[in-house]
Amino acid sequence: MHMTEQIRSKITADLIECFEDVATDATIGVAVSGGSDSVAMLLALREALPKATLRVATVDHGLRPEAGEEARWVGALCSGLGIEHDILPITNLLLGSNLQARARAARYDALSEWGLGFEVVCLGHSQTDVAETFLIRLARGSGVDGLAKMQARWHNRGLNWARPLLNFSRYDLRCYLRIQGQSWCEDPSNDDRSYTRVQMRQIQPQLDELGLNTARLAKTAARMSSVQKALAFSLKTIRQAVIQIDFGDIVFDRSALAQLPSEYVEQMVAESLSWIGGQAYKPRNLALLRAISAKTTFSLHGCVLIPQPGNLLRISREYVAVAKVKSLCPALWDGRYFAPNHNKTYEIRALGAYGLSLCPDWRFDKIPRIALESSPSVWQNGQLISAPQAGFGQKDVLQVVPTPWE
Repeated sequence: MHMTEQIRSKITADLIECFEDVATDATIGVAVSGGSDSVAMLLALREALPKATLRVATVDHGLRPEAGEEARWVGALCSGLGIEHDILPITNLLLGSNLQARARAARYDALSEWGLGFEVVCLGHSQTDVAETFLIRLARGSGVDGLAKMQARWHNRGLNWARPLLNFSRYDLRCYLRIQGQSWCEDPSNDDRSYTRVQMRQIQPQLDELGLNTARLAKTAARMSSVQKALAFSLKTIRQAVIQIDFGDIVFDRSALAQLPSEYVEQMVAESLSWIGGQAYKPRNLALLRAISAKTTFSLHGCVLIPQPGNLLRISREYVAVAKVKSLCPALWDGRYFAPNHNKTYEIRALGAYGLSLCPDWRFDKIPRIALESSPSVWQNGQLISAPQAGFGQKDVLQVVPTPWE
């Protein structure tokens, strides 16, 4: 069998295995930008899952003049294949700092809304993306989480997601397309050296000469994923000894933390910050290390880390992040608190300085003022009904959503 035909057979076999738990007639969402990786994914899914209903979406970030033309190109491709296609425009993305991260978040938001009800939504990341991401994060000094391989299947935002092509390089996928005489769109930003990813891509030939090829880098990322799973397994027991969950705040025993390897400490603090701060991604490693070692109150990731007597470290929500967040009951507030009361006149909001002034016993549990001001409270027609952490009213008016690791 010719090498290109071997690639085609391997891609088809991999996709069949990846989706063996998905009904053969499922509706599958496919994110296609027009680039070679996502176009190859679309054709491969059509070949491997002939009974599935494919729905395609192209996200137009509105950042490049060519983007609209590329989206229409994908639409024409889908029309020829008899596949329904939607263009998802993003109109509120502004140029500025951290643009790629903001664009990624906006892209996931758009795809999440579009894909509700589908069995799975597929993204066209390849082995090349795994290797480039590994190099970028290695250069940043990332820990285990940052260096771990992208997940092939996961659940987030109420959806099942998949990256079915992580075992194939961009070279493999372009060979697959050439077999079928299928073209793709070239994104000019792929040659823009102002992007770190492009810089990593352009040094890959030199790395290949040293034996650090895409496949080997991806294999190392996969090994880091195994380490990540081992750490997660160990942490199930360790958390019980060093963490106390105090009505949505997380309190660490610093004396116990000092006895642990730093990787455990960083993992636990990072996941706590992400949960309390409502962030999909963990904080950068350098900022995390500064926060852990800080002797005074430190703000990070929408949270405050507060040293307390008894060598404790409390992580609470940062008040400015929730000062304007208000929800009418029944509601989920700030992603961590639920008020089941069906009295529509009840409102959940941060307690704030004024609310705290209405709580005469707030000093009783010795919780820092800065933590109490950002804590949840229930109000009715301007009257404080409950502030559980400040010792005011009935505590069971509010329920704490379990942490991801409970």
